[in-house]
Amino acid sequence: MLFSCQPGRNDGQVFQKRKGSSTGITFSNDIIENDSINILNYYYCYNGGGVAVGDFNNDKRQDVFFTGNMVSSRLYLNKGGLKFEDITAKSGVTTSDWIMGASVVDINNDGWLDIYLNVAGPGSKNHFKNLLFINQGPDEEGIPEFKESAESYGLADTSFSVQSAFFDYDRDGDLDMYLMTNKVDFIEKSFVHPKSYPLTKGLTNDKLYQNIGSPDSLGHPYYKDVSLAAGIKDEGYGLGLAIDDFNNDGWPDVYVANDFMPNDHLYINQKNGTFQESAAKCQKHQTYNGMGVDIADINNDLLPDVMVVDMLPGNNERRKAMMPGMSYEKFQLEQSAGYVPQFMRNTLNLNNGSDARGVHFSDIGQMAGVHATDWSWAPLMADFDNDGLRDIYITNGFVKDITDLDFINYQSSDMMFGSPKNRSQKRKDLMEHLKGVKLSNYLFKNKGNLSFSDQTEAWGLEEPSFSNGSVYADLDNDGDLDIITNNINEEAFLFENLSNNNPEKKEENHFLDIVLKGEEKNKNGIGARIFLYDKDSHQYAFFSPVRGYLSSINAPLHFGLGNKMLIDSLEIFWSDGRYQKLKNIPTNQVLQLYYGKAQEKRTIAEKQERVFENITEELAIHYKHQENKFNDFYNNPLLLRQYSRCGPGIAVADVDHKNGLDFFVGGARDFPGTLFLQQADGRFKQKSINSEDAGFEDGGALFFDADNDGDEDLYVASGGSEQKDGNGAYQDRLYLNDGKGNFTRDLKALPFMQSSKSCVIGTDFDKDGDIDLFVGGRLQPGAYPESPRSYILRNDKGKFTDVTGMIAGDLSKIGMVSSALWTDFDNDGWKDLILVGEWMPVTFFRNERGKFTNSSSSSGLQKSNGWYNSIYPSDLDNDGDIDYIVGNMGLNVDYKPVGNQSVEMFAYDYDNNGRIDPIVFHPILNRKKKYELFPFNGRDDLFKQWVALKKKFPDYASYGEADLSEIIPDDLLKKAAHFKADTFYSGILENKGSGKFVFKPLPAESQVSPVFGIVAGDFDEDENIDLITSGNSYATEVYYGWQDASLGQLLKGTGRGEFKAVRANQSGLFLDKDVKSLTSFMNKNGETILLAGSNSDSLVALRQRKKRQCRVIEVNPSDSFAEIVFKSGKKRKQEFYYGSGYLTQSPRSVIVTQNVKSLRVIDNKNKVRIYNF
Repeated sequence: MLFSCQPGRNDGQVFQKRKGSSTGITFSNDIIENDSINILNYYYCYNGGGVAVGDFNNDKRQDVFFTGNMVSSRLYLNKGGLKFEDITAKSGVTTSDWIMGASVVDINNDGWLDIYLNVAGPGSKNHFKNLLFINQGPDEEGIPEFKESAESYGLADTSFSVQSAFFDYDRDGDLDMYLMTNKVDFIEKSFVHPKSYPLTKGLTNDKLYQNIGSPDSLGHPYYKDVSLAAGIKDEGYGLGLAIDDFNNDGWPDVYVANDFMPNDHLYINQKNGTFQESAAKCQKHQTYNGMGVDIADINNDLLPDVMVVDMLPGNNERRKAMMPGMSYEKFQLEQSAGYVPQFMRNTLNLNNGSDARGVHFSDIGQMAGVHATDWSWAPLMADFDNDGLRDIYITNGFVKDITDLDFINYQSSDMMFGSPKNRSQKRKDLMEHLKGVKLSNYLFKNKGNLSFSDQTEAWGLEEPSFSNGSVYADLDNDGDLDIITNNINEEAFLFENLSNNNPEKKEENHFLDIVLKGEEKNKNGIGARIFLYDKDSHQYAFFSPVRGYLSSINAPLHFGLGNKMLIDSLEIFWSDGRYQKLKNIPTNQVLQLYYGKAQEKRTIAEKQERVFENITEELAIHYKHQENKFNDFYNNPLLLRQYSRCGPGIAVADVDHKNGLDFFVGGARDFPGTLFLQQADGRFKQKSINSEDAGFEDGGALFFDADNDGDEDLYVASGGSEQKDGNGAYQDRLYLNDGKGNFTRDLKALPFMQSSKSCVIGTDFDKDGDIDLFVGGRLQPGAYPESPRSYILRNDKGKFTDVTGMIAGDLSKIGMVSSALWTDFDNDGWKDLILVGEWMPVTFFRNERGKFTNSSSSSGLQKSNGWYNSIYPSDLDNDGDIDYIVGNMGLNVDYKPVGNQSVEMFAYDYDNNGRIDPIVFHPILNRKKKYELFPFNGRDDLFKQWVALKKKFPDYASYGEADLSEIIPDDLLKKAAHFKADTFYSGILENKGSGKFVFKPLPAESQVSPVFGIVAGDFDEDENIDLITSGNSYATEVYYGWQDASLGQLLKGTGRGEFKAVRANQSGLFLDKDVKSLTSFMNKNGETILLAGSNSDSLVALRQRKKRQCRVIEVNPSDSFAEIVFKSGKKRKQEFYYGSGYLTQSPRSVIVTQNVKSLRVIDNKNKVRIYNF
């Protein structure tokens, strides 16, 4: 069936609201509180109802069903032209129970869609019997008639159930059912329970009902509860339910979003009739108050992504009104009890593919800009503008804002007094005057590149409401998706999609709708997976009707296709594995696919061989970094991260001249650093450097020949934040090598330098024949953000002298340095110095024949202040000079620069108590939807630090309205130290010559977390430098939470300073922990090895699967750089470093591939060695 675009009004909006007076849809989910039903007695009083769509009379038009709580549910028959008739009474679907979710399914396979309803609400278990309306077919007027039959199907469940999903979990051809439950009482909703104990002795376990066929000749299916036997035994407060095949193995899996303390459930199908709860394996964190959930492929990589919504407000006033003090202790308690970390915000979980450990999800919600949509209910991911990318619609609103902290505090204090009757009346009066959260629902347009833009107003959806369940469907059969939403105390919304009404945009809005004709016991093909392939894009969909919140869409699968007239090919895998492929499919049609035409069963083709594989066990590397217990937030609740969790660092060198390269891993306080010596078989043997020095917190480490005796000595910088500045625990250490890999500390080699540090790097900056050092100061413990000491140490025959003040005066307290690099950035033959750090610009010090001048102002970089972690060098564009990669904070955070507005900090001892108060402000929406600087911290945390503000802001409401000028008076603001962060992008500094640089952001995939580790190399031997970035941070404050979305990112270089991201399931990196240091080297077998060090986790070794055709040229300590000439004529410069990246030292060598024609190595005295190949 081909479509034609109908003429209609289009004023630039995508949607237009159609009123009930026009459409006939006048349903309103009216909830009127009384003495027995109110928010005080029934916490879920205003959780609302859902929507279901399906063609109930088979006239090829989608009909609409709304669930009602205190009112009857209603069924509207689609008469065409967006006209509907209320046929509730005629059809026999009137309800008197408190109905929650609705599922549309042809349960008896007679060709007519049926309706299953979940019953909950206030009252006893006797009131919770679910309903099943069996479609008897239409009468002579085309009106479908229904008969309630839940008992005879075994589905009259009396649990407090919220939603159900029908699916074929055991792949036997018929439809089983997952029943999601919630809890009758809410006393323990936020308690931290040991995960091994049941919350309520089994009252809230979800249920799995197996379709056991038709016993006793019933003539229809019967369902049996097999929950415990199938592994469905985890309790929760279920609100969102979705089905998809997360690991692409052809078997359907289950996601359950749970409200309050219990974790969401992610049940992976074990293909034997059971499920394994795998959330902790697959997710680094979850939403705290999991509401609705939807699953779709938002980046067209053919993997299903998961969105779960929560309650984080988008504007400052609302957010501060419900932002409690940060409780790091409670967060630790939750972790110790086995909970997956939870944070109060929407999560958009990007599916990165699977390895032996399971599926790997990364929450990119904050980077995508979809994490804060207030009190949200239904996320729907669908292509509303037919451009080939799925957009996101989110409903929100709540009639009584019981999360308002002023209300909570008032209620807690005022209800302590008076008689029970008096207190009850006070509560009632208070609730009557409590305001609601009445906001517009959100519509986010998918811009590609893992980002979305809020188009709510521009697309015509600006309409404040108390909205809950919602669905999309093409109600007028014009080829685009309309939106239907169930509202409380207001007429339901019907928004007509106008995309295909505009003839001028007709060629941009092509689509394909697919109707599935399944097997006899699964008529609608539930569980089928569809893959669309085109030259420059792909799409994936899994047919599961249950969507969003309490809602169901049993309608054609919709694909927006932009300007495409033809699809190259389509593949469908039916639920039992049968396969079908079509080619050259015209767009703008409804395509029917028939199970009967499918071929034999088959699985998805295996992915191409991954680039890297994990060989940690093979190399006998059994090491886990451990941290001592320390809470930075206890001493300063205004910090945004902890500085006691910065390690470990890694340094690589051949220390015993035996079996190739060895390496050192730094330890935290109370845990000494560890040396790994490579053995003859390529495995590694561990030994401690000096257990007596376990009291130090190791920062960066560096192997170099300190005393010019021909072996590699070891310098270890001391960092951390647990002691005050000047404590002996911050003294750095130099260990001398006896030539056999045995190290002894030289107590007299280093000057007094008892401050907390980060990196140590070396070079012969004065060209006197030995290695000098730069040591970066990280922070002043107890005095954040005052600048710590940084040092240039001159090597005077094995003894080191602090010459910072003599040769680089303003470098001494340049800032909080995270990483540094000795490099000749102006190509004058002298090693210059580049520094990056927290609240710092990229800072350049030019070496002027042994003395240093800050040349940052002439670097060409504007507004480069960031929260940098690392800097790494490489000639990325093959132009003969060194470019630089800088690892920054990334974009996947709530607090970040927006447009021209920076993140800013004003630090001063505002209350004269001898302690610096660092107050961070960031751009966030104000009441007028404009970005303005407001404090990051909530009222409680700021008042812990600056007590006097309590009088100025007596409640949360007044604090929520306070901007920078109101928080800090002008007289104090002038005295405060001012810091700015203009950019959080990780990116490339392209060297333009003469000390000038241009900044280019890395691809979006490298912005999902802070970049710490960086490695460069030509991994595919195409003569272009590729990159690997890595990094996460579990040391963050715990309101917005961990930055944990990175799995390590392989970036394929073009040779022009541009890069294309390679997906994790192709790269094989899966570096998903709190990764810090990263290095690469060639082992004695000629294999490329990556080492990744993670804070409080295991060291990981990866090997490149494809052995590179290359050789390693070792260089001398005095060698400065090399010029590489390829057979193709390309040329590349490579410098040799003592230390680079984040707390990392990689080997000094040149890897010569089979494409190299010649190599020139130049030392510090400009002497040249030439190699021809």
